[in-house]
Amino acid sequence: MRHTRLRIGRYSTIILLGLIIAFPMLYLLSGSLMSFNDIAQYPPRLFPTTPIWDNFAQAWSYLTPRTIFNTFAFVGSVLLIQLAICLPAGFALSKIKFRGSKIVFGLFLVPVLLPTNLLLIPTFVVTLQLGLVGNFFGLVLPIAGQASVGVLLFRQFFSTLPDGLIEAARIDGAGWFRTFFSIALPLARPIVAAYSVVTFLTAWNLYIWPLLVAPGEQTRVLTLALAPLATTQFSNISPSVGFAAAVIAMVPVLVVFVVFQKWFTRGITGTGLE
Repeated sequence: MRHTRLRIGRYSTIILLGLIIAFPMLYLLSGSLMSFNDIAQYPPRLFPTTPIWDNFAQAWSYLTPRTIFNTFAFVGSVLLIQLAICLPAGFALSKIKFRGSKIVFGLFLVPVLLPTNLLLIPTFVVTLQLGLVGNFFGLVLPIAGQASVGVLLFRQFFSTLPDGLIEAARIDGAGWFRTFFSIALPLARPIVAAYSVVTFLTAWNLYIWPLLVAPGEQTRVLTLALAPLATTQFSNISPSVGFAAAVIAMVPVLVVFVVFQKWFTRGITGTGLE
C-alpha cells in the first residue's frame, strides 16, 4: 500500500511539473485561435470562445514564403558548413598526431571561454570590411565559422574510439580520408544527429546577428519577421495573429526534435554529457 502511494505521488508530481513546463506552449496554441476580445479579457481566458482559424492565414501573410525559405536556407547552410568543418577537425585532433596539436586544441578552446556578446562587434566589423553586410554570405559565414564547440565535441567523441580500430584500417592500406569516411564517420551518427539538432535550434532562433547584418526583405529570416508583430508598429493587428505566427515558426523546430529525438538522446548519453 505504501509503495502504491509513493508511485501515485511520483507520477502525480511528474505530470504536474510536465503541465507547468508545457503551459506556455499550450497557451500559445490556445491564444493563436482567440479573438482580440478573448485575449484582452481579465482574468485571462485559457481557451478561445470560438476558434478563429483565419489568424493563421493573416500570420502567413506577414511571415511570407520568402522569409520561411530564407530561414531554412540560412539554417541548412550553417549546419552543413559547420559539420564540414567540425567532423574532420575533431577527427584530426583526436587521432592524427602532429606537431602543435595541443596549441591548435587550445586555439579552439579560447572562443568557447569568451562571451558571445564580446565577439559580436569584432565579427560585425570584419563582415563589414569584407563587404558582406546586407547579403546572404554575410548572414551565414560568420555563424558557420563559430565551430569551436563542435570541433571540441567531435574530438571528444572520436577520442573514445579504440585506437586499434583506426590502426587496423591504416594497416590494411586505408589513408586518413578513407579511415575517416569509412570507419569513424559511420560510428559518429548519434553524435552528429545530436549536434545537428542543437545547431538547427540555435540558428533557427538567432535574432541579433540577422538584425545587424541582413534585415532587408530579400534576406529576412523568421525571427525578424516575428518581432514587429509584438511592437506598437502593428498595434492594429490582434496579438492572436502574433501567436499564430509564433506557432508557424515553432512547427519546424518541433518536427526536427521529434524526428531526431532518439538520435539526440543517444548522442548525448554516448558522450557522457547527460
